[in-house]
Amino acid sequence: MAPADLYLETIDFRRYLENESCSECGFSSCAKFIEAVRSGDREPLECSFISRNKTYALEAFRQIKDLWPEVPLLTHPRPAFAGLVELNGPAPESLVLVSGNNEYTEQVIMTVMGTTVCPFFVLFTDTDGNTVDMAMVYRTMTAERIHKALNETGLYGKACAREMVIPGIAHRIKDDIEKLTGWRVRVGPVCAAELPLFLSEIWMPPEAD
Repeated sequence: MAPADLYLETIDFRRYLENESCSECGFSSCAKFIEAVRSGDREPLECSFISRNKTYALEAFRQIKDLWPEVPLLTHPRPAFAGLVELNGPAPESLVLVSGNNEYTEQVIMTVMGTTVCPFFVLFTDTDGNTVDMAMVYRTMTAERIHKALNETGLYGKACAREMVIPGIAHRIKDDIEKLTGWRVRVGPVCAAELPLFLSEIWMPPEAD
């Protein structure tokens, strides 16, 4: 079976760099330097404008690529765990990450989360086992379902920050979620492997534990 598209090519690494034209790394552009980092020919630390956290986030991306589970191109839903995972001992102010309850989606998300010791609430909403992209097509990821999951898992009481990150593919339900829940909703990346960069200010490596 053909592999599923995990949207790795959608990541625009240049948006996380702070200088677009210095050439101090020896490359004529940031884009060429990033390609060298992605291929393993250069190390993120060779850019003097990348913060320590973003340097680790780029390293985490390369780890994730090597650890990605085998994900086939799906034709049928594969329901898995629907509920809350409290990762690394989250506190009331910890961020809530929202995804769907497809078996492969959960494997991908937990592979990504394995690159940090940062505490998170990870909420796998019941999408009838659809991946997030298909859940948006079939409307099984909705503000109503997320609101229900927040209630059923007790997150309304546990997560005092009232802030969640939803997958980039689910961007069009952002306003609906905010109106229904009263929470702040951040639209995250389309590709889960981009999460370390998107949240680089808090994405601490396991060595920091």
